[in-house]
Amino acid sequence: MTQQEEFLERYRNLRDWYYSIFTEMRIASSGGGTLRVALPKDHAGNPLAVVVSGRTEYLEKYLEFARDLYHRGVSTVLYDHCGQGDSDRQLADRQKGYIDSFETYVTDLGKVIKKTHNDSKDVPANLISHSMGGTVAALLGLRHPEQVKKMVLGSPMCAIVTGSRVPQFLIKPITAVGCHLGFGDRYMPSKGPYRPDMQFHENPFTSDENRFSFNQFLTNSLDFAPLGGPTFRWLHEAYKAMRDINSKAERFLCPHLTLTAAGDQIVKTAAVKRFCERSSNGTHEEYMDVRHELFMEIDRVRDDILSRIVAFLETDR
Repeated sequence: MTQQEEFLERYRNLRDWYYSIFTEMRIASSGGGTLRVALPKDHAGNPLAVVVSGRTEYLEKYLEFARDLYHRGVSTVLYDHCGQGDSDRQLADRQKGYIDSFETYVTDLGKVIKKTHNDSKDVPANLISHSMGGTVAALLGLRHPEQVKKMVLGSPMCAIVTGSRVPQFLIKPITAVGCHLGFGDRYMPSKGPYRPDMQFHENPFTSDENRFSFNQFLTNSLDFAPLGGPTFRWLHEAYKAMRDINSKAERFLCPHLTLTAAGDQIVKTAAVKRFCERSSNGTHEEYMDVRHELFMEIDRVRDDILSRIVAFLETDR
């Protein structure tokens, strides 16, 4: 069996499990169009958590993660952000990473939480977030703390490692000026459409070569999955959102478990540590010799993370 055949069988098994456990639907997005949302058919009294994914991601990428949590007694809700996956885009060019405002993400997450609890306004939700999803989750926790019970922040985007030759202090004003000049829907310099041929040795996402290759197989196989680099508007709005959560860290009171990778090349781990030190009611765990996508990491690290998440969500159940 070739690797492609192995990955296809693996995806089919995950997809069959997904259809047996979840009901898929579409709900209105505050950014226009609709969101794809997957709710569990029956979580049988298990802790229930909404997975808030990162930039460029889509729910198929989280099926293994959701299945492993399910077998450990935690049920999940999955969805695609506005502008990603099989949710509707705000631009005609589906490759461009664009959002009109991070408030769209936050409002949409509130809608997903409401749908999770059958449109009840009174039931707080557990959140399991990654990267950009951590920014969105933290913003919701600051705006509407009554909507959140507990929160897992995996490699949360408190500050970005841009990898640009332009000094960090210049990037924020550049994005602001670019948006003012009408470049909001254009790619940032040096960014462009999704690369289908990235090699494992150059990836900043995971140190697990098999999961990296499988995720790349999924993205290359699903016509709605590829998403390119960020636009001026996305990055401008991201800086505004990060400034918001960092400046209000002391007001972030939600019980949280924060997980970071020491060598993260996507978000600045030092900024995450500062956020955790200033916020209350949380714990922080750091993992060595791994990369940004902790939920997609090598089994040793991933198993520990799954156990920590389950223990965290089951406390005071």
